[in-house]
Amino acid sequence: MAELRNLNGRPAIFAGGQACPPYMATIRTNDRDHMVIDAEYYRELGRAGIRIFFLICDTVWLKPQAMEQFREEAEILLREVPGALIIPRIGLHPTNAWIEAHPEECVTYSDGSRPPVHLWTESYEADLPAHYCLCSAKWREDAGRALTDTWEKLMALPYADHIIGCFFAAGGTSEWYYMLPPVRDGKSAGYSRAFRQHFSRYLTERYGTDEALQKAWGRTDVTLDNPAIPEAEAHYFAETADFEAWNPRFRMLSNAPVPPPYGNGSNIGSFVNFNTRRDVFDFYRARHDGTAESILHFARLIKRATPDRLVGAFYGSLGCTHFLNGGTCGGTMKLLCSPDVDFLAAPGVYENRQAGGFVGQREIQDSFALHNKIYIVEDDTRTHLENRWFADQYGVYDLTDSVNIMKREFGRTLCEDVQAWWFDQLLGGRRYKHPELYRLIARQQEIAREAYTLPRDKGCEIAFIYDEESLQAVSQDTSKELIEMTRNYEMARIGAPVDQYYHNDMALEGMPAHKLYLFFNTFILTDEERAVIRGRLAREGAVAVFMYGSGVINPDRDVPFDAAHMKDLTGMDMAMLEDRFDAKFRYDGEKDPIFADFDRRTVYGCSGFRLKKVVVGDKRMPASYLYPLFYPRDEETRAAAHFLTSRVPAVSVKTVHTEDGSYTAVYWGGKTITAPEIRAVAKWAGCHIFTDSGDVLYANRNYVTLHASSPGLKTVRFPRPCAPVEVYDGRTFGEGVTQAQVEMETGETIMLRYLFTA
Repeated sequence: MAELRNLNGRPAIFAGGQACPPYMATIRTNDRDHMVIDAEYYRELGRAGIRIFFLICDTVWLKPQAMEQFREEAEILLREVPGALIIPRIGLHPTNAWIEAHPEECVTYSDGSRPPVHLWTESYEADLPAHYCLCSAKWREDAGRALTDTWEKLMALPYADHIIGCFFAAGGTSEWYYMLPPVRDGKSAGYSRAFRQHFSRYLTERYGTDEALQKAWGRTDVTLDNPAIPEAEAHYFAETADFEAWNPRFRMLSNAPVPPPYGNGSNIGSFVNFNTRRDVFDFYRARHDGTAESILHFARLIKRATPDRLVGAFYGSLGCTHFLNGGTCGGTMKLLCSPDVDFLAAPGVYENRQAGGFVGQREIQDSFALHNKIYIVEDDTRTHLENRWFADQYGVYDLTDSVNIMKREFGRTLCEDVQAWWFDQLLGGRRYKHPELYRLIARQQEIAREAYTLPRDKGCEIAFIYDEESLQAVSQDTSKELIEMTRNYEMARIGAPVDQYYHNDMALEGMPAHKLYLFFNTFILTDEERAVIRGRLAREGAVAVFMYGSGVINPDRDVPFDAAHMKDLTGMDMAMLEDRFDAKFRYDGEKDPIFADFDRRTVYGCSGFRLKKVVVGDKRMPASYLYPLFYPRDEETRAAAHFLTSRVPAVSVKTVHTEDGSYTAVYWGGKTITAPEIRAVAKWAGCHIFTDSGDVLYANRNYVTLHASSPGLKTVRFPRPCAPVEVYDGRTFGEGVTQAQVEMETGETIMLRYLFTA
């Protein structure tokens, strides 16, 4: 019926033995009380080549009329698009009656309170008397029964052979996140029976014995069956550290001393104190793990009943949602390693979407492909057909903007080799209802079908590396600066494509080699994981950029948090200053060949992060803070830059020799890195750079997409002589050429196919 199958080097969706091109569609057709279906909209999308449609569907448990609504929409779709394939998007939210009958299965604070929440989804909106726990075994049981009943009804329909998968929805906006934080009004969460039970299961899986748990937590009064819930004060690193970094507790005057280090003993600056409060780290890990376990529970039900259908859910978000509180990013590897989950999904990030910008993505998609999974982008690209408020909010004002932005999004999806659905959230649909947009979608589907006949291994020379465990060990703003802001504002401006993996993948033979690796948040690594990383870097003779704090926590050591552990990863002898410092630095110019072209008086170390609204150029850039500050004191390193207030090295370089070979290590002492800085290191590492212009670029072995952030003549360089062709208008640029030049307007998008000539 439907499966993921390797197609020319990467997984693809196959249905009825045929590969399905990347773009699908979802149209919001019903809310709690109304249903609006535009048959012509479906017909035009079908004519444009859209084959797979996600139809929003709730369980009869939640909405008694759910099956009638689904049948009405499905039958109109199949009448207008006879060959359509359907993936129901099934809401697993409980009823209010269930919540009232099972308060012990809902989020509970230390004072016994269970606050109400307002739930909004595409098809259901309600004031819930309490927030159901996303790890609740009782909810899994009852929602699973409702899911099974709904699925059996769907499989009994005369057109069940058109239903090729199931997509689960739960939590806030159906995206599986908690709408209540772990600490509220000075009270800590985790006191529900549901969470306590899962916390116990999680700790048993992680530690195995009471003795191991007690050693890790440094407490003899806890057991796997009865773990303590961290008090509100122990959440300091997650709740308070970032605020106090910018807001000293006493009035600052020019003649006052520097504020003393902040904290309450449960933190080491922006980190949880892993040496004394590992219980807090485990609390957050369990919060995320519980949500992943629920997705696995529902996935097994569908796979057991219909192993020939695809299964997926929203999960794995590294952007827009809270890295600590949301509960949606700490169990991704567990889902990727499961045979019962085929895909995960997320919308793009809701900023920088205007013409000239680019939409940051939330998932680590190349890890997905390595595990034969697919990341599906919920591509809710706004067009000029929005109401005027949203058109202005997203900077799309006319048809030209709409076409260029949709070309940009398609280019990203194809070049980065992920799947996507166009998502029209407007009831009944309006977003893509335009003859020119239908023609555009039709052409893009043709391009995608051609792309699927070509080799699909991407050929990237740069890899971004992440760690999901470390997300629950450091403050929200730290992760946002290290991960989200780089992906939202810098990554697509490097001028070269990037692969993205979890560090766990470096142990897999199927992971391709790269010339440059950037490690963004790999704080927590075991001895074995460090050896794997060092071994791969040395065997490939690669260049590795280790961002702020890389390797500072080793759970295999008696004192897990120690700057000395960083040497096992970076090869540099590191020191730590336990105080708050700003992250601004200047380059030392000619002292290092990598950064010789950077001005010696320009201040670096800031990003587009909007914590502090200090306007610099066209961005809002805060002065990033570091607490602790880590720096090399290794005599064999060369310092390319120094922090301005601490005077210690900010960017350092060293050749590291191992028994497997050698690699170049660059320690980046700050939390932010810009596209020009990455480009400089990439050039030094020997990576091919398609363009230096700072425009938005996506590329793979066969295609390059360029979206202009400024007007002017743009030059695109190719790795080898080729015969480039613009895929939308057919323009050619010669045979056996190594570059193409195009005059472009701001916001314009071109996409070149550059098959190599002999």
